[in-house]
Amino acid sequence: MSKEIIIKTVSPLYIPLSVTIGVDQSSIQYLELIQGIAASNEHCRAFNQPDVEHDYNTIDSDARDIRILTWHNASISPVVLHVFPNNVAIAELDMAFDASLTAEQISEQCQAQTKLEIDNVYQAFLAELKHLIPNDKNKMLRLNAMPEKADIHWIARFLMLENAQLKNTTIQQLIRTWLKDTQTPQDAEAIIRGERNYSITWLQYIIVDGSKTHEDLRVNTMVLAQYYYTAQENCNQLLKQAIDSAYNANNLAKTQEKLSFARVVTRLHLIDLHEHKKFLNRFKRKLLDDILASWDFNEVAANGQRMIEICSARLEESDNKRRERSTVMTDLLLVTLSFFAVFELSLYLTEFSREMMSRPALDYNDDNRSFFLEFIAEIDADIMFSFGFGLTFALVILYKVMKGK
Repeated sequence: MSKEIIIKTVSPLYIPLSVTIGVDQSSIQYLELIQGIAASNEHCRAFNQPDVEHDYNTIDSDARDIRILTWHNASISPVVLHVFPNNVAIAELDMAFDASLTAEQISEQCQAQTKLEIDNVYQAFLAELKHLIPNDKNKMLRLNAMPEKADIHWIARFLMLENAQLKNTTIQQLIRTWLKDTQTPQDAEAIIRGERNYSITWLQYIIVDGSKTHEDLRVNTMVLAQYYYTAQENCNQLLKQAIDSAYNANNLAKTQEKLSFARVVTRLHLIDLHEHKKFLNRFKRKLLDDILASWDFNEVAANGQRMIEICSARLEESDNKRRERSTVMTDLLLVTLSFFAVFELSLYLTEFSREMMSRPALDYNDDNRSFFLEFIAEIDADIMFSFGFGLTFALVILYKVMKGK
């Protein structure tokens, strides 16, 4: 029996590459683009073939793959990067440890080694991205600013065991310790008895008799689950930034732009999840549902929807306040114009009536002099001006009363 145990880590991290919003990843143009990128770089591998005429040719494998591609430069590092949409990659790494180490020592050392390996390979990966994306003439892929170092969200650890190792008492104790703080610590005894061949719940996992390649369905399902959960967390982070901007920034247009982008990305991500599940192998689909359920993924997604609502409500409130201010300004402008209109009317009546009284020829067709004009002509100009002001004031009061009702 081998004195070594294999640890596999899967680590979600940020990458500047994403699929442009609204692009159909099953379209011929997109698939041809990805195949072309993979063909131009020996370190890349694409999955879906653009000449596939229909889905569900077989039931033992997925009909489609949501990954953009995988990247692996063996001359630099054993790290395999599973490149997904929405600025997410999952780094997969295998390493060997002495079986006599404790679970705490293995967990600590494998995380430190994973960080080191990812840091070593990350800049090389970004450098190749710069040369790959210019092939995208239709702008179906988007490349953001290049980060200085890898932003690793977390490092999940697989304990990869063989059936023969389960009989070793040291390994048995390691299994119990490895799973004691997970959601299903009782899986340890089931694995030792040979009743289960995996335990995949929270950060520390066990797989028995896993594939020696990167194609184990249980590992692939966890990689997929890590992507969907990480992408949803990223969506929620975008929504938090939009909320912060809505409550603390004065630029309403910029906040609306942030919310619009975050809202579309969040909703499309959930649509992609439910759409992609249709094309999964039945075992992978059930396992994916179980993993996401154990992580309360639906609650995380629902929280994103609540953040959309609160940010939208804040923007609506700000927009209503802005409309109220505009209404006040409009009312003020109308009052000002009405004042000058009434004032001008009183001035015109005074001027016209006095001119009529002083120049009788203006009313030579009338049988008698106008009583109304004669009355106005005799009124003092200050009184007429006061009358105009008073009439304007009365109209304002009447407007306020009617608007209040």
